[in-house]
Amino acid sequence: MNKKIIYPFLAMLLGLGVIYLFLFNNSYKESLKAKFYYTMGDYQKAYTLSREVYLKNSYNTMALTIMTQSKIALEYEKYIQEAQKYLKEIEKISNSKKISKKDMVKIKLLCEVAMGDYKRLKPSILDNKLSEKAAKLYKKFEKIYEELFR
Repeated sequence: MNKKIIYPFLAMLLGLGVIYLFLFNNSYKESLKAKFYYTMGDYQKAYTLSREVYLKNSYNTMALTIMTQSKIALEYEKYIQEAQKYLKEIEKISNSKKISKKDMVKIKLLCEVAMGDYKRLKPSILDNKLSEKAAKLYKKFEKIYEELFR
């Protein structure tokens, strides 16, 4: 047979196979759903769904990837929530009339914990908004620490 006929035919056959896999394989349908939740920023739902899919079909690498990315995104979200809570606490202390040594130690510890938690986050190709927000919060703590304790 002619190569001009065989290669397009094989490509078309491969494409049909991929389409069949995604349309009729329940595991990949659920993975696509998890990917949708991840894209929409619902990392908990994406993690839960992709984990269920992966536990049923460990060959589903799409589910594994989404599960891993969602887990990392959840860690970033947790860091952001904690860091914002720490910043509010520091702001509350700084708005008081007199700041005691005990308050200064508390501020120092809050900064050190927030900076240490940030350094333990795994770098990832995440939603840029999450990683940028976490980096901005880290820089705020770094600045407070620099101004008060160095």
